[in-house]
Amino acid sequence: MLSGTDSARLRGFLPACDHVLVSRRDLLHVLTALAELAGGEAGVPVTVAALDEAIGRGRADMRTPLNLTSLAADGLAEPADDGTWSLTEAGAQRHREDEDYAGR
Repeated sequence: MLSGTDSARLRGFLPACDHVLVSRRDLLHVLTALAELAGGEAGVPVTVAALDEAIGRGRADMRTPLNLTSLAADGLAEPADDGTWSLTEAGAQRHREDEDYAGR
């Protein structure tokens, strides 16, 4: 049985190398946008184009797929076969915790 990360790598969503450096701030922006577009619910599909628009990036900005890949490696997001992405339960929980912390 393949892990979610291995499965995503085989489908071409993840690079073969695990040494991708990404900004934690970028990850937070992408996680927040994914959560907001999904209404804070796990499993709601969101397109990469919608994420790019929500965070003010141009279409096909390669940082977004790299950020999503990092979120997937952390168990916070998951790719679908149709190219969309969704929060995992852990991602939805993390977003709620971040929002609670920010609201203090």
